[in-house]
Amino acid sequence: MKLFDKFDVSLKSKRQKIKEENELLDELKRETEFEKGDFLALIIAAVITLVPVVLGIWLLYYGIAMLFFH
Repeated sequence: MKLFDKFDVSLKSKRQKIKEENELLDELKRETEFEKGDFLALIIAAVITLVPVVLGIWLLYYGIAMLFFH
């Protein structure tokens, strides 16, 4: 049926596009060289991003526990 043929071509096209994007990303990863302080900067950025979220979740959990058990 023509409907399914069109769907199959579209699916193959998406698969091919994803494959090409992954190949491009792999090539860029291989070519990327980090400088001396980049790793430390990544760690600091992760801490700055994650600590407030974890602290907020912990405080919310603590507040609910205090509400029920106090």
